Amino acid sequence: MLVQIAWRNIWRNKTRSFVVIGSIVIGLWASIFILAFAWGLYKNNIDESVNRHLSHIQVHHPEFTDQQESKYVIKNTDSIISVLQKDDMVQSASMRTIAKGMIASPTTVSGVTIYGISPKAEIKQIGLNQNLIQGDYFASGKDNEIFIGEKLAKKLKIKLRSKVVVTFTDIHANIVSSAFRVGGIYKSKNLSLDEVNVYVQKQTLDNLLDLQPSESNELAILLKDESALDSFITHVQQLMPNQKVEDWKDLAPDLELVIESFNLYTYIISGIILLALTFGIVNTMLMSVLERIRELGMLMAIGLNKRKIFFMIMLETLFLTLIGCPIGLFIGWLSVLVLGIYGINIAIFSEGLASYGFSSIIYPALDGHNYFTVALMCLITALLSAIYPAYRALQLNPAESIRKI
Repeated sequence: MLVQIAWRNIWRNKTRSFVVIGSIVIGLWASIFILAFAWGLYKNNIDESVNRHLSHIQVHHPEFTDQQESKYVIKNTDSIISVLQKDDMVQSASMRTIAKGMIASPTTVSGVTIYGISPKAEIKQIGLNQNLIQGDYFASGKDNEIFIGEKLAKKLKIKLRSKVVVTFTDIHANIVSSAFRVGGIYKSKNLSLDEVNVYVQKQTLDNLLDLQPSESNELAILLKDESALDSFITHVQQLMPNQKVEDWKDLAPDLELVIESFNLYTYIISGIILLALTFGIVNTMLMSVLERIRELGMLMAIGLNKRKIFFMIMLETLFLTLIGCPIGLFIGWLSVLVLGIYGINIAIFSEGLASYGFSSIIYPALDGHNYFTVALMCLITALLSAIYPAYRALQLNPAESIRKI
């Protein structure tokens, strides 16, 4: 009987009921949208870092990570690369030579990391050819071409075809200086890396460092399916037992921290939004109780005990929440689905976002379990919000309430 009474009560004042339902719908939608937007922002940064810079797996000499000296190399990488490229799980594998040094223009000097790359192998990894805004991707065939970021070019006050001098230390601790001509200027989604990373042909850098063609400082592996990362890294460790094998989570612990912390962000963001929802539900349900003082007094007078009165008001709130939650979840899911396809263009903030490695087009995304978490938090919030109005109803005196006008 209480269920029937509670259901009828919520439709006696449709405007008030729709206000509560609307508050729940908006609260759920806002929670889902903000979480999806945040995850889309972080996911874009993670994907860009993995696919365009780190790769899924990197292999180095055990001393290279700490010392960052070009003399610490992996030998016989040619044979290893040929094995990896034949593996169906590997999308791309490439060798890189790395040197820390200085780049000088006629006006200024800047510290850089010089990457010696194999142009064809890196098309599927660094994707330098896709980020070029000036010049052609190693099209001239000359050995002295260097590719620099737009931010570094502005810092050095140089342009395409300008001449620069790169200075670094070879594997024998000798200082080497070499002149390069800017063959291309690129702009990636991470301006902080654009300012410090420059690219030349691996063969050219190997000759300057006095390395053999089969020697490399870094072996980068990009997989077709990241879900196979754990099993494949074990395979690489067996293939190269004397080298240091790391996945992208080890190489960039800050990105791993973002993923691990996102569940906490879910509770914090949803909690803030649902806190605002709490005040709306408390206010509306309290109005419902105060408007029905005489009715509640009559129910108490005819024998409806306080426990049942409390349960009836809680049921009213539960029904309103159960109506609002599916609608809010559906609208939230539909918003994420549509915006996940077309994206949200926030190009007005592109410079600031690029400084931290974020794209100006965000594709919201959210895992299924986050929808369940937000819905459950909304349900709990609504029920907790109804406790105070229900408690106020229990304080009513039946004799006084019946005479209430």
